[in-house]
Amino acid sequence: MKNFTIAIPVFNDWDNLNRLLKKINLIAKKNSFEFNILIINDFSTIKQKINFKKNIYIKKLDVLNLDKNLGSQRAIAVALNYLLKQKKKIKNDIVIMDADGQDDPNVIKNLIYTFKKNHPDIVVVERTNRNEQFWFKFLYSFHKIILFIFTGNYIKFGNFSLISSRKIKNIINSSDLWAAYPAAIVNNLNNIKKIQSERKKRYSGNSKVNLNKLFNHSSRVFSVFKNKIVVTSIVYCYVLYFILGYDNLIFYFFTISIIIANLYNFYIDFTNKKDFKNNNKLLKAKLRKIF
Repeated sequence: MKNFTIAIPVFNDWDNLNRLLKKINLIAKKNSFEFNILIINDFSTIKQKINFKKNIYIKKLDVLNLDKNLGSQRAIAVALNYLLKQKKKIKNDIVIMDADGQDDPNVIKNLIYTFKKNHPDIVVVERTNRNEQFWFKFLYSFHKIILFIFTGNYIKFGNFSLISSRKIKNIINSSDLWAAYPAAIVNNLNNIKKIQSERKKRYSGNSKVNLNKLFNHSSRVFSVFKNKIVVTSIVYCYVLYFILGYDNLIFYFFTISIIIANLYNFYIDFTNKKDFKNNNKLLKAKLRKIF
């Protein structure tokens, strides 16, 4: 059985991580998988504690300690960059998942079997149901619908995925990945295979998602598709012009809103690229080998 690397960003969720590692080990044992695990410590404020020992199924466990808090999306970007540099030594394909238990570890088996059967660039896990508050589900659905209207992309997946090691280079040098992992996948990879799974509840603790984080994430996703959104916006404005005429208040309101939204998109993209370049130069990540 081919060895896979599992990359898991963590911010203070050490208890949940330990529960996840035990579940991953059981799945590996049951299916005769072999895993290397890379934990990305996103500058946690709680001392890291990993209660796990080496066995025949979990061959390697490392912690990549970041020197500043980046958020899970950018922590994944750092991890993929690190793994790309290690490609001469390690050519494993990479499973990416969150540590809190919302990404069901039992789905790893389906990810691997789908990947081996179809040989895509990446296999992503679309969420059939979310266990969050109503306001979050409503706003997130609204975000997905608006994104589809302006880009034609209906993105129902998050971090949980299995990406071919051969395709990391396609996304790692792009600021798209620094903006949002799912958007970077859609914008830079062609052969995307999808499977479905319910998003589970956290093992323990409360979700760190809030309105501000949701807005920032949504803004970064839209910024990745800025050029496509500009073209679509122009088309919609022309259509509305021919329907309503130039002296209609609805046309003016829509056009001005679209212009502001597109300017904001380019502003977010500019700041994201600037941040991407600065962090590439300044960010330091230290590897700690557990075994």
